[in-house]
Amino acid sequence: MTMKKFSVDLELGQEIIVGKNNERAKITKIEYHEKSGVINLHTTKGPRKALTFKLVPEPAYDNVADRFR
Repeated sequence: MTMKKFSVDLELGQEIIVGKNNERAKITKIEYHEKSGVINLHTTKGPRKALTFKLVPEPAYDNVADRFR
């Protein structure tokens, strides 16, 4: 299936998963290079290019305690 639109919202302080061992890291800085169009993310686990990470799955519960009910 071909996608017609793709968007990603990233923000400082957001947790993402990086590396082979699926370690959690927080985004500390986002850089955009106009000439090359490259987006770099600086994280607590080191720098990386955008879209070379996984998003932390959001829980399906509004209240975390609902998971145990």
